[in-house]
Amino acid sequence: MTLRLRHAAVLARMLLVFFRRRVLRAGVLRSTPVRVFVISLAVLLLATMCASAYFFLKPLTGNNAVWRLLFDTSTVSLVLWVQIAFLLVKVLFINAEGMLELSYQLPVTNRERSAAFLMYEATMTVVVAGAGLVSLSVSALFLLGPSAVPYITASVVLPVALTYLALSILFQLLARLWTLMRLTRISNVLSVLALFALLAVYSVQMTAMIPDISQAYLHKRTRYEWVTSVSWAWHRYGGAPTLAATVLLVAILVILTLALAPNQHVRQSRYVNVAGGQRLSGALGPYDWCLLRSSQTVAGAAMAVALFVFLLLHPSVNPMWSFTVLSLGGLYQFTATQPLRLLPGASSSAWQIYGHLVKAQVVLLAVFAVPGLGIVLAVDPDLFTGSGSALLGCLGGAIMTTCISVVFPAEKDNPLSVFLGLSVVGIILAVSAIGLGMLHLPSWAVWGTLSGASLLFVWYAVQGIQTSESRRRNETGTVGREVRRRGHPADHGDRGGNAPVPHVLNGR
Repeated sequence: MTLRLRHAAVLARMLLVFFRRRVLRAGVLRSTPVRVFVISLAVLLLATMCASAYFFLKPLTGNNAVWRLLFDTSTVSLVLWVQIAFLLVKVLFINAEGMLELSYQLPVTNRERSAAFLMYEATMTVVVAGAGLVSLSVSALFLLGPSAVPYITASVVLPVALTYLALSILFQLLARLWTLMRLTRISNVLSVLALFALLAVYSVQMTAMIPDISQAYLHKRTRYEWVTSVSWAWHRYGGAPTLAATVLLVAILVILTLALAPNQHVRQSRYVNVAGGQRLSGALGPYDWCLLRSSQTVAGAAMAVALFVFLLLHPSVNPMWSFTVLSLGGLYQFTATQPLRLLPGASSSAWQIYGHLVKAQVVLLAVFAVPGLGIVLAVDPDLFTGSGSALLGCLGGAIMTTCISVVFPAEKDNPLSVFLGLSVVGIILAVSAIGLGMLHLPSWAVWGTLSGASLLFVWYAVQGIQTSESRRRNETGTVGREVRRRGHPADHGDRGGNAPVPHVLNGR
């Protein structure tokens, strides 16, 4: 099956433009004042980061060895950041078949559709990964001028491209492996878990790489690390040959990535049929089962358990913080449970719906937190005494992701909506953290501020539910009147492609 890159690029651009417009018109960002406020906060945060880096690095302007050390250590952390961004995007894209339905009527092949999907994912991954080193790159350009371009090219641009393409090829190879093992329906979940294991291995290696690079600088000798291969070759063999060789390697990896892209899109299982006893069937409701059996929840739970074990063995922070990853499953929860609200007699108030959503996340947290607390108590009682703040952080994450799922609904399984929601909340939290740090408030004032922010998230989520339900009822009523006027039976809008999976409605 032939691949026309121009068609794939046009389709990827169409998806980006379509969903950008849908997000800006359907969610909280449809309000112009809100958009201006968020953009202002983003610019303020970026300016603060760049200014801080500029004044910190200004005394080092004439020391080329220090700049190489900075960029080499940044490359080591950047590779980790790219892996995190890649995993985040893949988790958001686990069940995004609704996006592909938009292209079924277009004259593109399945391979071109897959390539467009990869371009869409790559754009989001580059945005996430690039946010980590913007301040260093901008400061270097201001302080060093054109001489900063080789540093940025060899230590930022090319490593990001190589890392992303290598991860993409590995992901495609893993997908083919799961297909051979007849695990196609859950291949994305299994691939995400395999890459998370790779991330854990690299994070352990990274802690040794940075001290080794620093020691080599202090002893005025060059040390080779595979992560900084491009920078090492750039200084050893020159910029032009290294750039040419790396660009050729990037081109080969791009061809391999596109060649390994599947000829047809394989639908992924939205829910995993986790067995539940009869007692659980009576205690848990449909909202609870919808979250507990979601494929995103399964992936997040596996990563949370792995992170818990890692932090238990290397307690840099309290291991209970690992369970904040469980809240990732709540990012699609409001959209995923919409079929439940379309059932006859399922009318509920906005506060009741919000209670169902949050209760499901609390149940999920309890399933892992209770045995986790027991393990922490048995291993290290001192860590157990400090678990309260970690559990509060997990609850705060559940409240935050529930609000994102409501305010930024993932229409047609659109991950861009959730991505923008995470970005907006991240910007607000970062600016707030900087402000609180500058004010040096006492602990009680900080906790009071965080509690107020949580209440604001709750209130805004409830308002979003009320608005969404009111709009849905109005649209359903309008469609019903139009159909009755024509004399045909009513079709209740969104029910067609989103019928609830039977085993989600009960525990059997």
